[in-house]
Amino acid sequence: MSTQVQFLNGLNTIGGNVVSFTQGNTRLVMDFGVNFAPAETPTGDLLADGTLPALPDLFTDVDSDMATTIFVSHLHLDHMGALKYLTKPTDVYMSQASADLYQVLTELGTESAPNATIKVIPFETPMMFGDFEVTFFETDHDARGAAAIRVRDGVHTFVHSGDVRLDGPHPERVNHWADILREAHIDLFLLEGTEFSFDADDETEHVRHTEMSVQQDFGQILDEHHQLVVINPYERNIDRLEALQNTARLHGREILWDKQFATIMRAMGVADVKEIDWEAVVAEPNHYVVQNHFNQLHDLDQFDGQFVYLHMNGEPLGEYDPRFAELQAYLDANHVELQRLGASGHAKPEDLVSLAQHVNAQKTVTWHSFKPEKEAEALRKVGLNVYLPTKGETFELAH
Repeated sequence: MSTQVQFLNGLNTIGGNVVSFTQGNTRLVMDFGVNFAPAETPTGDLLADGTLPALPDLFTDVDSDMATTIFVSHLHLDHMGALKYLTKPTDVYMSQASADLYQVLTELGTESAPNATIKVIPFETPMMFGDFEVTFFETDHDARGAAAIRVRDGVHTFVHSGDVRLDGPHPERVNHWADILREAHIDLFLLEGTEFSFDADDETEHVRHTEMSVQQDFGQILDEHHQLVVINPYERNIDRLEALQNTARLHGREILWDKQFATIMRAMGVADVKEIDWEAVVAEPNHYVVQNHFNQLHDLDQFDGQFVYLHMNGEPLGEYDPRFAELQAYLDANHVELQRLGASGHAKPEDLVSLAQHVNAQKTVTWHSFKPEKEAEALRKVGLNVYLPTKGETFELAH
């Protein structure tokens, strides 16, 4: 029997990367995200235009004898956003922290995938699916519970890096799984390449913040400004939200959160979370930091532009989202500067090269990037064997 590896999505874009491993009628799919899918677009159209991976038996009433299991490396939309389109009950495995977050998002109505049967796979606990063995390893990304994933078919070993960084608060997690995998003689290493997407002359933020420097700069801003500070972070980055709350208190401020953020934080174990009380904020604005989502932007009208606005990887994230122009126009009208204070969840190019060198796979696939060929060139320069597949391509490994 042989193993077929098929690259279904995400080869030349950031996110939405999907790969399948098939042996007989056992099929494993990792990850299961989409980059952008308007809610009003019919599923059939999303399948036809390639937004959804070419797995029609999972998204339509097409019959199949395949036993499919989905694995989600972390709970960002570009890695799990296709779950809501499933038309048949399907087992979906993720880490405990990811499952906990998914549950609260479902309760809030932020996520809804009635045909996804969520199950937990503990870190470093191999589980069998047909003749495949799957193991999750905890990694460092800007999502709690993020994992790198190893697949073995009895002869070959494959690794899906998931999203990863080495200048985050837990590089030891990445070094740990990289050491283990180096000894495993990996046949195929699927490595994200987000930060290779940008050239030096691109209009992107050139200051490389880390989670630690974000907190340092946040504290300095709180000390320097004696007015309300408004933050726009991402609700799924639980660790940063908790750190922001702790930093604010160290600098004599209290962060107030909207109901959605507060519910998520409490469910994920963050203590002493306080919700927005506008009467208190208006009475003493310099004592507070207020989290503000784009949908509640006009709650800030009452402050006549007397506030500092910190964009911290919340929505809308960048200029590619039409809402970003609305956000900028609102702040300009109020004479408020949009200050970016975020940190990437993705490794620097030089760190990706070092990681690939250390794992030293027989073959490395570069994807999850606008410019996978740029990452491929960097890896070839250090002597690595790189493979750039095309969308839909399948290759077979005999046993």
